[in-house]
Amino acid sequence: MGIGIQGTKASSLFAQNALRVNSLLLQQTNGQLATGKRLYFAGIDPSGIAISQQFRSQIGGTEQAIYNTQDAINLTRTADSTLSAQSSVLGRMRDVAVRASNEATLTDADRTRLNDEFQSLKDELTRLGESSSFNTKQLTSEANPYGSQDVQATPDNNPGANPDVTIDASTANALGLAASDVSTTGGAQTAIDDIDAALEQVSNNRANLGVTENVLQYRTNDLSWQRINMSAANSRIADTDFAQTIAEYTRGLLTSKIGIAALAASNTQSGGLLKLFTSM
Repeated sequence: MGIGIQGTKASSLFAQNALRVNSLLLQQTNGQLATGKRLYFAGIDPSGIAISQQFRSQIGGTEQAIYNTQDAINLTRTADSTLSAQSSVLGRMRDVAVRASNEATLTDADRTRLNDEFQSLKDELTRLGESSSFNTKQLTSEANPYGSQDVQATPDNNPGANPDVTIDASTANALGLAASDVSTTGGAQTAIDDIDAALEQVSNNRANLGVTENVLQYRTNDLSWQRINMSAANSRIADTDFAQTIAEYTRGLLTSKIGIAALAASNTQSGGLLKLFTSM
């Protein structure tokens, strides 16, 4: 009889332990289903938590790098719009200079009026250059030149991998037109050449900004793909696989029912043995 009682007790303890283990499994799978996170606490997969944290840091840095490149693209477009407006002003200045060069039909008074317009246009050229700004940073100013500045386009501290934005000053003086004058035929003829050189300078500046914008757009596309791939990799580590987890949860519920039945049977058997002893 002693051996039978010990065996029954062992069966009961085994059933209780199985229920405890299964209860922990149910708690874990229930939490994973409720939160959508496989690693909703560190004990599930300590090394996985560390890897996932590294991915999250890289993903966050990559997202910010994308914002940085997009902001830089908007900055280059702002500068380009200023240069485009200046091209229009320079075009009108050239028209005025060509007209003022016509010695055969114009009087000195005509050239004086043309020069008044020419000087006003030159002032507007400088105003445009000094007023262009992005987030309070002056772009084409001669008084406060933008120069060359780096774009933080990587998620890490790697300055050598960052592209730069270079914007030249663009005012009447910076474009070589500070002394231009069309009040005389000779001055008007000289102004034509000076304006042609200024137009070329503005065009080169715009072309450089276009190249920079393209580089930044390529970088944005590359960073976006990096973010997608890292997010997918992190999801496989950190997020709940609902199909698998639901299957485990269902299996746990079934196992729990079986365990409860086994424990009840063990307790029934133990109770029967005790009843037999008391009746002897």
